[in-house]
Amino acid sequence: MRRGVGKAAMAAAVAVLAWGAARAVTREIAGFSPARLTFGQSVLNQLTYETYRDPFDELQNRPYNLLFANIGRHPDLSPWPGQEGDYARYVNALIGNNGAANVDNDADAIQGSMIRRETGAIAWGLSAAVLAGNESSDDSSGASVFENGDDLLGIDLRGGVAWRMSDARVLGGGARLVQISREVTERSFEPGTGGFNGVESFDQLGLALDAGMRTFLDRNSSWEIQAIAAFGSATQETRSEAIDDLGVVTDRFTTENFELDDLSLAAIGGYSRLHTDRPGEIEFRGGLEWSQRELGNDDLSYSESGGVVTPSLTLVGQDPVTTTRLFGTAKTVFMAGETELFAGSRLGWQSVAGTTVVDAAGTPVTEEVDDTFLELGVTLGVRQPLFRDKLRLIVAGRGDLARAETATIFDTSAERDERTLSTAQYAIGLEGVLANVTFDLAWVFGEEIALTPPALGIPAGSRRTVELDRVVFSAAVAW
Repeated sequence: MRRGVGKAAMAAAVAVLAWGAARAVTREIAGFSPARLTFGQSVLNQLTYETYRDPFDELQNRPYNLLFANIGRHPDLSPWPGQEGDYARYVNALIGNNGAANVDNDADAIQGSMIRRETGAIAWGLSAAVLAGNESSDDSSGASVFENGDDLLGIDLRGGVAWRMSDARVLGGGARLVQISREVTERSFEPGTGGFNGVESFDQLGLALDAGMRTFLDRNSSWEIQAIAAFGSATQETRSEAIDDLGVVTDRFTTENFELDDLSLAAIGGYSRLHTDRPGEIEFRGGLEWSQRELGNDDLSYSESGGVVTPSLTLVGQDPVTTTRLFGTAKTVFMAGETELFAGSRLGWQSVAGTTVVDAAGTPVTEEVDDTFLELGVTLGVRQPLFRDKLRLIVAGRGDLARAETATIFDTSAERDERTLSTAQYAIGLEGVLANVTFDLAWVFGEEIALTPPALGIPAGSRRTVELDRVVFSAAVAW
């Protein structure tokens, strides 16, 4: 691929002007979603859409529960071997893939976790995941050169610790660190004619801290509360450079330059009770989540020629984009002979609002976002033991009914949209147990509700999202 200086400069300039005049900045800030390397849940949890939990999920989501038996589910319902005692279940290791799809450089995350009880009063757990990919190529013909590269590196580290204060109460907390960096480069040069450089880069750093407490009212019932605080930042830049016939950069066009700062707080509580007439339990949970996202820079788009910088999109003012979410869930699992049945429902409400004021090449533009979302979901499924309980078949289904009202309001116009969607998701999986090793293989497929605004345009390889149609594998060992 070869391009002259004039062609590259003209195309980039047109792109900058069109981008600056038409881009919906507030909408893209609202639609941005942090990258995710790992599911944060076991295969079993994925199959049952969070109706089931196991020790891996307790590490990822509720580390302060590590010291108690009969947490989450009755031990008779657990797939993990050696869990009949009060503490045996809390020495586990797990490794699995995140099953992501549509990654530009075919990279995939590898993750592993371990939960360990040190004493009768202290337990801890660790989880780590790494994502790495590097692709590069070059094509030369005489003195002409075309090169491109795709570099991706990410880490996801989590840790949790629990302290048993008494037989009825446990305190604990956890931390999570996620860092991801991705850069896609493209370069073309022909002596005597010139060429161009193109760069798309994305960087993210996120830190989350949580603390919680669980109290047993009696042997069969308990309540819990958890508080979470998270901080994060992300940068997204897209730029092109024109190169003269000597290989010197003469012009630079930056079409995207976003620096986002995130702050989120959450409070979640729950109550669970074991069934008294048969193995199983029922659980109710609810919570409030609040987050704020804002731009940390004002030079959103600009060009540079001969050392002179010409802004094409400049942030003048903003009201941070805030998201408020309320949710409630009810779940139950119980035995019908050798068959385990589970069911769950979820009701969620979300509000998104924010405003930006930008100077688009001399024209002031005010954009306000005001969205509300309402969703109702129902989950049903079975887990059937086979071959003397050495192999188990899991089949699950979930249906969602969602309502979305979105509004994007400009100075002289407004775009409003109302949508009601119903979607279905399904999962089929096999679970095998051999001595103290458990293997899971799951196929999760179906539709994903796409009610939230479009994302910020981060490449798929950054692991911002994970596709639903996927095969997931994990293996666990207990000793």
